[in-house]
Formats: sequence, C-alpha cells, structure tokens
Amino acid sequence: MAPIPEHELAAVNGMDGYEQLLEIDRLCKVHGVDEATLRAAMASASGDFPSTPTTPNTSASWDTSHKHVPDVHQASPTVPKMVDKRQFRFEYDPSREAAQRREQVNQAILCSACGVALGIPDVRPIKVTCPACLFETTYTH
Repeated sequence: MAPIPEHELAAVNGMDGYEQLLEIDRLCKVHGVDEATLRAAMASASGDFPSTPTTPNTSASWDTSHKHVPDVHQASPTVPKMVDKRQFRFEYDPSREAAQRREQVNQAILCSACGVALGIPDVRPIKVTCPACLFETTYTH
C-alpha cells in the first residue's frame, strides 16, 4: 500500500458530488486502500476532522413535499390517444404473472398527463394509473 500523493488528495478535496465519488473510487483501486482510509487521508490533508461519507444535499435543490400532480382539468378528455402496440416491447418481465398480464394487453395508449406509452386491455370502462406520473383516469371509449 503506497501512500497517496498530496496533490491527488488536494485534487479530490477540490471536487464535489459525483466527480468526487468517481475519483475516490479510482484512487482506492489504484492505491489499494479502502474508502474510509482514503477519506481519513483527505481529511488530514485538508486539516479537517475525519468525516462521514458525503451525501448530496438534496433538500436545497429538490423538495419532495410539493410534488406536482397533474390536475384532472389540465389533462385531455377521457378518450385515449391510441398508438401502434407493435412498436413497443412489453416482454421485459419474464415471470408467469407478467406473461398473463401481457396476454390481456390489446391496445397501447399514451398517458394523458405525461405521454408515457401504456399497454391496456380493450375492456371499457377501464381505470388506468400511469406508473410514471401516477396520473389516474378512467377511459370510457
């Protein structure tokens, strides 16, 4: 285990976020040390006390308490926008239950709120909840 050069420690200390994580991973592999040892060396090089691994501060940039949910009045009417089902691949789940659900899919529509393609049976009325935006609507036509 060779000591980590000071210029590399200073460079990592100058980075933040994902770039820092990638560089820490690279230095751990190159110098054969674990992450805790490398972070301790980084802290001693910068004069700080050893810290816990940094996590992105998402509270300032992303507030999950105010998730935007599309309003029913903003969405298009309850007539679904049909698309060609053959252009989509629904075979990503190999389980038996998924195969049974795929047999029921006769139509492909676009979500009224976000435009994601959804596979649905041709039963009407049908209540559909989009897995991407959680918009819920009932189609009658």
